[in-house]
Amino acid sequence: MLVKVSSKGLITLPKQIREQFGIVKGDYLTVSAEGGKIVFRKVKMKIDWENSDDVWQGCGAKLLADD
Repeated sequence: MLVKVSSKGLITLPKQIREQFGIVKGDYLTVSAEGGKIVFRKVKMKIDWENSDDVWQGCGAKLLADD
């Protein structure tokens, strides 16, 4: 498949590729150079709900400190 790079360096992944790999709006991809090729990989985001309270408490403390 042929894609064109825009003046801002953007490309559009063809629909067939997005569907094949389950890529949807909001997904993150990593991009790297491997052996002279550009490689994209879908990033699987995982939230650790068990330890998320510590994160939110830290955010709250920072917000209060900023006031």
